[in-house]
Amino acid sequence: YYIDDFETLRDGINHIVEEISQTVEELQKKFADLEAIETKEGAQQKADDAEEKARAYTDEHANDEEKHITAAERKAWNAKETPSGAQKKVDAHANDQEKHVSSADRKAWDSKETESGAQEKVNTHANNTDIHVTKPFKDTLEELSKLFTAGFKDELEELLRQFTAHNYNQERHISKAERKTWNGAATYANIMLKNGAAAGTRTPMYAKWGAFLILRGHVKTDAEIIFGSIPAEYAPAGGSVITVPLSGTGGTADLIIYDNGDLKIKYPDPADSSKMGGGYYLDVVVGFQEGGTA
Repeated sequence: YYIDDFETLRDGINHIVEEISQTVEELQKKFADLEAIETKEGAQQKADDAEEKARAYTDEHANDEEKHITAAERKAWNAKETPSGAQKKVDAHANDQEKHVSSADRKAWDSKETESGAQEKVNTHANNTDIHVTKPFKDTLEELSKLFTAGFKDELEELLRQFTAHNYNQERHISKAERKTWNGAATYANIMLKNGAAAGTRTPMYAKWGAFLILRGHVKTDAEIIFGSIPAEYAPAGGSVITVPLSGTGGTADLIIYDNGDLKIKYPDPADSSKMGGGYYLDVVVGFQEGGTA
């Protein structure tokens, strides 16, 4: 009986121990949950920590110049051209006729004198002795003025400087006094008189001046005879016939210059003996030509 009761008691005790162990486990879990619950002070500390971290992040972000722009940069960006405004300016520029040239303008400019062409003209002018001796300086300046209108101002100013230096080069050019001396430098020689011809009031003379044969003087001679001669190299090629006045009578006669230099008086009409005694004036200028065709 007692043994039976003891077994029953042991079973009961074991059952109670199991219930107590289960209850202890449940309590342990509840205590663990209680420990995980935030206290007011803990929650405030965590909130403060989170706020501090957020403030630090915000300050760091706000001071990041790579992510943000300055007030000066914003002002500069706001002042920049918008696409529509830029297009308006481009259109206005494209339609500006003062800044752009037309096809006709470009064609006219392309046809103007080039720098090399202007230099060639200046060089040609510098080497042209006919221009330097006889052509007025005014004409040359007008030519240079036309070159200036071609649009090569800087280059042509240099050319004008060179031309000015050339113009006052006394080794290449002659002075007014020298030109006057040269113009009066024709050397006269006496015409060789023949067949009874004689000098009248002035000695018959000849000279070659540039492209001209010059005869001067007064001769008394019969018509239709060779009354004198000049060197053949002074006579124009093919000879010449010149009208000369008779002295004292008012008539005229023909002076024949042969290409060998012989001279003869010939009337265009039959000789009139009443007009033959006064003589003939030989004041004539004959164009000189050495031969060949012009």
